Amino acid sequence: MIVIHEANSVSGYQAIKEMNEKARYIEQKTQVENKQASEVDKNDGNTAEKTDDTSELEGTHKLSDKEKEKLSGREAREKAEDKYGDIPDHIRRMLERLEEMKEELDLVKQEVAELNATTDHDDEAQKAYYDSRNQYFMQLQLQYFETIENVKDAMKEAGITDMSILIKAIA
Repeated sequence: MIVIHEANSVSGYQAIKEMNEKARYIEQKTQVENKQASEVDKNDGNTAEKTDDTSELEGTHKLSDKEKEKLSGREAREKAEDKYGDIPDHIRRMLERLEEMKEELDLVKQEVAELNATTDHDDEAQKAYYDSRNQYFMQLQLQYFETIENVKDAMKEAGITDMSILIKAIA
């Protein structure tokens, strides 16, 4: 779950960074246009004395249609939707939950392993915390396997015989 959040954060960060760059570009362009307009007013329409403020904008570019599509996030949404193909929504949600549970299982498993290595099993408080996290891990594992069975049954009911989708979700 954290990995998905971090991946979304990274792609979100990149999109925000690109939007900020676009905003700075527009702001610079507006400032240059305002300066040029004020110089035209000062010179009573004589633009021959205008300074070269366009050098500030050198190296910038306008966004292409492809870049605009990328910024809109539509492509990322379409890729996420195509991940499971044409399966029913309820099965899609179950598979997504299965992936989240797998990530959480991995994190809790690491935490339990670290706790086992660092816990003083003679200290009752530390031992109790370790036991509670280990119990949570085992319950989460049981829930994970039950969810796999539920997805498998739902796919059979929906007439989906290709279980590779389920295998991809748990692999």
